[in-house]
Amino acid sequence: MARDPRARRARREKERALRKDVRRVEQLAARLPGATPELPIDVAAASVVEVKARATPCPQCSGELEIKGDRAEATPRGVLRELALTCRVCRAPRTIWFRVATPGAN
Repeated sequence: MARDPRARRARREKERALRKDVRRVEQLAARLPGATPELPIDVAAASVVEVKARATPCPQCSGELEIKGDRAEATPRGVLRELALTCRVCRAPRTIWFRVATPGAN
């Protein structure tokens, strides 16, 4: 009933490699448009925000994102919207920022 230490070591190495991959993907995703309020995705109308958010795949597994909540803040350059999402497959949380342009603003 003794456990094989080599199997345990292999499993732990695989888990470490997977965690490293997750961190790398998250670092890359943090640089994408919409990842921060300073780099929002510009849209022409508020009606497009949820459609674009749902069409965005999860960076970890390419699964579908589900909207869990949102908030909006008026800025001089338009309305800044923050959407909180969760992947339906891997359950990874995600936040996407959008800026809804005000009419006539450039």
